[in-house]
Amino acid sequence: MYKLKILVSLLLWQGAIYAQNPKKILLKNATIIDGEATVKPRIGSVLIENGKVKSVSYVPMKDISSQTKVIDCTGKFITPGLMDAHVHLGTADLKNLKRAHATTDSIMGNLLKHGITTVRDMAGNAPFLAECKRKVQEGQVAGPEIFYAAQFAGSGYFKKIGNGRDGGVDLGNSAWYRAINSKADVKPAIASAKKAGVTGIKIYADLSKELILEITNEAHQAGLLAWAHGAIFPSKPMDVAKSNVNSMSHANDLVFQQIKGDTIEIGAAWAQLYKGLKLDDKVRDQLLLEMKKRGTFLDPTVFHAENNKMVNAVLITRRANELGVKIVTGTDWIYPTKNESVPLLDEMKLLLGKCGLSPLQVIEAATWNGALVTGLKDRGLIRVGKRADLLILSSDPLVSLNAFERPEMVIKQGKVAVSSARL
Repeated sequence: MYKLKILVSLLLWQGAIYAQNPKKILLKNATIIDGEATVKPRIGSVLIENGKVKSVSYVPMKDISSQTKVIDCTGKFITPGLMDAHVHLGTADLKNLKRAHATTDSIMGNLLKHGITTVRDMAGNAPFLAECKRKVQEGQVAGPEIFYAAQFAGSGYFKKIGNGRDGGVDLGNSAWYRAINSKADVKPAIASAKKAGVTGIKIYADLSKELILEITNEAHQAGLLAWAHGAIFPSKPMDVAKSNVNSMSHANDLVFQQIKGDTIEIGAAWAQLYKGLKLDDKVRDQLLLEMKKRGTFLDPTVFHAENNKMVNAVLITRRANELGVKIVTGTDWIYPTKNESVPLLDEMKLLLGKCGLSPLQVIEAATWNGALVTGLKDRGLIRVGKRADLLILSSDPLVSLNAFERPEMVIKQGKVAVSSARL
């Protein structure tokens, strides 16, 4: 009953906010942080119309329509909406779908309140995620837009984890959790995943380098992206990079490249790591330069690594940034259901404080890079024609990232979704 009351309150709150939305909104006199790190912030105004950025002006705007709602943002800061590029919203116990949706709806509302307007879900129950996505798009639930993956792995992996989750689905034999044992499995599996609405294939474990390459090529031919773990045992990280995947997750996993041999055994590799495997700088740089050459994004999940005492993640991410590898902010962490702090901010702070990114680079990682790694070119920047997913902050995020903790206003697709101020 308590959770039901929360859900009803959330829906009423969302309806009240959306009812205030005018057709045009002018955000006037704010410091605009574009989303691309090389663009210097400037004071200007942003006109929103039909869910998109209609104009960005750095001179006083004239002839404002009487139908335009003008919001004075003097002393405030505008950034693109944030993106968590590594979440898992569809991996909870799904035996009771009503309860699972109530919990996830609360999580999604909290994501939006904290300025997260888009997420890349890195594998879960596709029908469940499709329903979550639909409810958000139709305005039934407040939350970010969801793009999700199908997880491909060898049959040995699925046998190891068993069938005790995902609502009783036979893992390894669904469109979203698929066992791949030969090249002949790949094309029909890709077709099935695409029908399930995925944006990308998550290449996960127990796959040879030949199968990784086959999956990546077939995914790209089908118009899907290929997202991989940094190490896909028994394949090494360099095998993954050379397959032309779009992103590699978990910077800590890249250390396994230096283990001798053409393949790596998962148990032995982790045993070496826990004994204090020292990072080989030459091997690390060879791998990172290969990623840079191929335009492979690094999804380092340093907050996850720090919480699990994986010290190499920070060292590898710092060097990746120095070498010009594009970085995205992903957490792979549990999100709270209530209005509590979110791990994305912790990830951003670690990228700034320990990994050497500048504040503008961190914001780029959490906006434009997050969009690009998901195949989205319609958001992540404050430019004419881009989707109007915007945050209004009351303090300067270039001075302190804590400015993102409580956005004063969250605008999603041109509509005010969250506001602490009266319009």
